[in-house]
Amino acid sequence: MADGRLHHLFLAAAREFNSGRYFEAHEVIEEGLDEVPDDLWDLCIGLIQIAVGYHKTTQGLWSGAAKMLGLGLQKVEPFAGDAGGINLEPLRQRVRSDIALLHEGRFDAQARQRNPPRLQPLA
Repeated sequence: MADGRLHHLFLAAAREFNSGRYFEAHEVIEEGLDEVPDDLWDLCIGLIQIAVGYHKTTQGLWSGAAKMLGLGLQKVEPFAGDAGGINLEPLRQRVRSDIALLHEGRFDAQARQRNPPRLQPLA
């Protein structure tokens, strides 16, 4: 996938993700997987899993959310902070924090709505 098309894919996914439409964000990335370069495959799968994890938080499925967020975090952790043209570190920090809250039974869905996680493509 050419860099421009990959950037467009991540912009489209970010629009959905940042609007709280996590399931739709996962679908946007999933639809572009056939053209993702091999070196970014795990990044995209990780972002899909993170989006699914946050979708599960909207349904109150806490253990499933923690599992999917954890799987996604494992996949995105090895990547540079700007891999794929995404500012990954703020997302990774947020996912780590939310996983901890989920495991402690202190995740607050209303707080997530007030201060949602963000997928931030670089300019």
